[in-house]
Amino acid sequence: MRIVSFIFLLLGLLASCQSPKDKAKDQDKFNWNAGISAPKNYTYGAPFVEYLYKGKGIGGASASIASAQGWGITSGGYTGGAKFKPVPDSVFVKWRCGFDLINYEGGFKLPRKKMLELFSKGIIDPFSGRKEDYAVLVAGMAPGGNVTIWMQASGINTEIVKFKAKKISQDGRYDAHSVSLWSSKGYEAKDILKYISFHGVPYKIWETGEKEYNYDIGFSSREESYGYHLTFNAKDGSWFSLDKSDSFVPWGEKEIRTKNIVEKKHKSPVQLDISWYTYEKNYKNRQWYSGKIILPQNLENLLKSGIFKRLLIRIEKDEHKDAVFGTLSLNGKNVEKKIMVFKLGRYDYKIEKQLSPEYILPKDFIFPKWEKGKEPLNTPDVDYWQEQ
Repeated sequence: MRIVSFIFLLLGLLASCQSPKDKAKDQDKFNWNAGISAPKNYTYGAPFVEYLYKGKGIGGASASIASAQGWGITSGGYTGGAKFKPVPDSVFVKWRCGFDLINYEGGFKLPRKKMLELFSKGIIDPFSGRKEDYAVLVAGMAPGGNVTIWMQASGINTEIVKFKAKKISQDGRYDAHSVSLWSSKGYEAKDILKYISFHGVPYKIWETGEKEYNYDIGFSSREESYGYHLTFNAKDGSWFSLDKSDSFVPWGEKEIRTKNIVEKKHKSPVQLDISWYTYEKNYKNRQWYSGKIILPQNLENLLKSGIFKRLLIRIEKDEHKDAVFGTLSLNGKNVEKKIMVFKLGRYDYKIEKQLSPEYILPKDFIFPKWEKGKEPLNTPDVDYWQEQ
């Protein structure tokens, strides 16, 4: 009898020594918050998401004014009840698409068993090698009523489900009683409309998802004393950046050969925002060249071939003129294919003006067409330099 009592006492002591996290895990509860996401350059308004379990709300997120920071990138305010919550079995979303001005809402069943496994196991961070716990459920809301739910751990997203919300109503494009992307006088709205007119609205991408390819990115310039920053925009409104610590290739050396390439999974970019500048602390004393390069429309087909393993950006010598020239090429084993010549304009701080058009187009570029039943697209009212 004493032995049985001792065993129960020991079990009780062990249970009392459990951490709150372990206790919650035994009850299939985990520490998670809710986040919201939208594709960069495809704005949304008043997004709302609520996660439910057995018909009861257990956590969610909302914002009156939302920032479209990038597809799969969490934004908006976080909310949620208890610290440790059950894994939801369904989700409800609603938002207003900033481009089509359509109001969407809808719910969907979630694969709870799969999510329980992911919460229990966590994920290994490919960069640090450490095990990370999933901590955020991200609801991505995109044009066309397209919704993607991810589980996120330290910036690593695991897709859970895609579904379509229903169109509830549509607002007028030029409604005098509200400010929209179309009626706004702000620079951000104008830049977004320029982006959309160059790249269109890829509704299908948000339905099917975007593929990734194994390649790395290199940057090379004749003058190593210059710094640079590269931001790549993908079709689905996601993006990633590189700077000198990530990708510099010494000019004229053979590091571009395949044996020196470090392949990473990247989506095929449609636009490269680039800056190349001297290192003076005072920005006004810098030589600064920049531009938004619209990438060749066959780039994904070239990456899909598997022949090329590096996208290489080269910039020629700075001769202190109004612009510098550069090239984009794809490199593989014993093969190099030049895909574009570009021209970056110098920014003159004295007159606060760029001395060459900000937008750079490849030759044979075709502006996207209007999709029937969608908002019409216009050729942008913007200066651009195009490769001949």
